This record gives sequence, structure tokens and C-alpha cells, in this order.
Amino acid sequence: MGTVVSVGASRWGIGRGDLLLTAALLVLPVAAVLALPRHWLDDRPLDALGITLLVLATVPVLVRRRYPIQALLFCLAVQMVYHALNFTHDIMLPVAVVLIYTVSLTTSRVSTLAMVGISVAGVLVSASVPQNESIGAEVISPLGWFAVAAVGGQAMRLHRALLAETTERRVAEERLRIARDLHDVLAHHIVVINSHAGVAAHLLDERTDDPTLAPISQSLHTVADASSGVLAELRTTLDVLRGNEVDGDRHPTPDLDGLARLAAVTTAVGVQVELCVLGTTRPLPAAVEITLYRIAQEALTNVVKHAHAQRARVELEYDAEEVRLEVTDDGHGRADSGTAAGYGIVGMNERAQSVGGQLVVGDGPSGGFRVAVSIPTPGAR
Repeated sequence: MGTVVSVGASRWGIGRGDLLLTAALLVLPVAAVLALPRHWLDDRPLDALGITLLVLATVPVLVRRRYPIQALLFCLAVQMVYHALNFTHDIMLPVAVVLIYTVSLTTSRVSTLAMVGISVAGVLVSASVPQNESIGAEVISPLGWFAVAAVGGQAMRLHRALLAETTERRVAEERLRIARDLHDVLAHHIVVINSHAGVAAHLLDERTDDPTLAPISQSLHTVADASSGVLAELRTTLDVLRGNEVDGDRHPTPDLDGLARLAAVTTAVGVQVELCVLGTTRPLPAAVEITLYRIAQEALTNVVKHAHAQRARVELEYDAEEVRLEVTDDGHGRADSGTAAGYGIVGMNERAQSVGGQLVVGDGPSGGFRVAVSIPTPGAR
């Protein structure tokens, strides 16, 4: 039963704080009225009808965040009946104040003024019912509290907007700082690597008299090509960090079609990579394809750097409800890989979790190291 109540409350946007506030607005005023000596109160004593009206006027507090205007209108309608029957008036005021504050906090200034006007009109209509004593204080006091609630809500809304703007500005400044650092340091070094590798490969290509130089030249061409690809992706990252439009034709977003190129590059640097695709291929969300590509890229990088492997296998499997990627190698496994404690595994795990996936790493079934990720793709057929 608790689960059903929790799900229902969540569906209506009701939190624990809303439940506690509603209970306090309902229980505390009633308890105060019942505790006071009866001769202190000249109004009609609370009976079953009065408590029912009080409950009906207070319940909208539960949904005030999702339906602020509707909650206030319903509360005012019930309160007008309550006041017309001359029940104890003051205990209804906190509920209206809370709802007006919520309207002011979550809606526009025009809506707030309109709802305050309706609330004031409701008070005046209720006060027009003949009473046994002067009603001046009974009208002035609610109007004052309504004004305080409206001004307080507007002040809090402006404060939150200022905090959000400040946070957004700091994030933008940090993104620009990171972009500058990447451009000034990383991009510079990659350009140097690319230039020297290209020049060295060109010079070796001209030495046709020595066939032993051909593998070295091929390796340098691979370095040059890889650094060019890194520069292209780095420029895309810099554009994103600076908030610029990214030219998709000039800097294509990595996807699963790039796995073949990734396998070829890794093979060129000395690790023979086998790419295997199982199941019926289908288009996947861009975030999922980028995640799988980046995880495969990081896993193969770790194979080259740490595994001392001769071979690696990249297996991509499409299932009805999920897609799975597994990268294995024939290297030394976890003990010598050095990957488990580094940022590579952490980054892959964060990428997998960002799209609802799960990452598993460890020793491979036949030795070496294994990186496997499964990402659900509901509704894909």
C-alpha cells in the first residue's frame, strides 16, 4: 500500500514537505482553537461541517506546486462558504497566505496581481455578510498578509533567477577557460606532432633504396592521420565549449560507423583488431552511438598502452531491447593493465550511466582484459 501511495503522490508532484506542511496547516490551527477557552471565541464553534470545509480548503496545498492557480481558486471558493457560515475565521488565513506565496513564486507578476485581486474580492464578499461586531480588523489583517505573501514570493523568485543567472555565467566562464587551455596547450602539441610526423614520413618515403624504412614510414603516416583526426575532434569540442555552431560536415559526430576505422588505426599501431557485428543493425539514438564509440575507443587505447596484447576483439551485438559492446584482448589482464585504477574506467562508467547503461570490466574469459557495456534501447525494433 505504501508503494501505491508513493507512486500516486509522485505522479501529482507531491513531496514529503508538502504532506508535512498540509498536516501542519490543518492540525495546528484546529488544535489551537480547541485548546482556547470557548468564551474567548465569539464565532460559531467548529463542528463536523466546519472541519470538513477546513480540510477541503487545506488539501489544495498538496498540489500547489503543480497547480498553483487552481489550488488557490479552489481554496478561496471553499473559504467563502466557510466564512459565510461564521466559523472561526483566523484559522483559514495561513492556508490562503501559503497559496498566494506559491502563486507569486511560480507564476508571472500579472498572474500574481490577478490572484491577489481575486483573493481580496473574496475577503470583501465574505465580510459583507452581516456580523455581530465590527469587521474592519477582519478585513485589514488578511489584506496585509496577502500583500506580504505576494511580495515575498516575488522577492524569492527574483532571488532564484539571480542565482541561476550567476551559476550559468560561472559555468560559461569555466567552459571558456577550459577551451582556452585546450587550444593553447593540447592543440599546440598535437599540431607539432602532426607536422613532424608528416615531414618525417615524407622524407622516409623518398628513401626508396632502403625497404626497411617502409614500416617506419607507415607508422609515421598513422601517427599523422591519427593526430589529424584528434585535431578535428578537438576543434569540435572547442566549438561546443564556446557555444558556437558545429559544422557537422566538417567535424562529423563519432558514431558506430567509425568502429571500423578505429579498429584499422589500432591494427596499424601493432594490435590486430577483429571487429564483429552480431544481430540486425538499426539506427540508435545519437547519444548511445557516441557513448559506444567512445567506450570502444578508450578500451582499445588501454589495450595499446597497457595490455601488451597481440590481438583484440570488438564485438557489437544488437538485441531486441538493448545493444551490447564488448572489447577483449589477449594481453596480461587486470594485474598489468593498469586501467582499473585510472580515469579511463571511471570515464567509461560515467558515459555508460549517462545513457542508462551498465559497464562491466575485469579479466577476460581466456585471459587478457574485458570491457563490456550494455545499453537498453526500449521501443527499438
